[in-house]
Amino acid sequence: MKISNAKKLLSDIAKALNDGQEYRTRTIRGVRNLSVSDLQTLKLYAETILKYGSYHPYLIKPLGGVAEVMAKYNLLE
Repeated sequence: MKISNAKKLLSDIAKALNDGQEYRTRTIRGVRNLSVSDLQTLKLYAETILKYGSYHPYLIKPLGGVAEVMAKYNLLE
C-alpha cells in the first residue's frame, strides 16, 4: 500500500513541478502553499519509501505542509 501511494505522490509531484512556474506555490490533495522546496522534500521522502519501504530511520519526521501531504497519502509513520 505504501509503495503504490509513494508512486502516486511522485506522479503528482512531477505534474506540479512541470508547470514551468518556479516561484508559484502549489496545491496537492487540498494542501495549499507548497513551495518548490516542499515538493522536492516530498520527492525525497517518496523515493526513500520506494527504496527502503519506510523513511524511518533514514529521515526525520516531516513537519508542516510536507507532513500534511504525507498524511493525505497515508505515508506518515
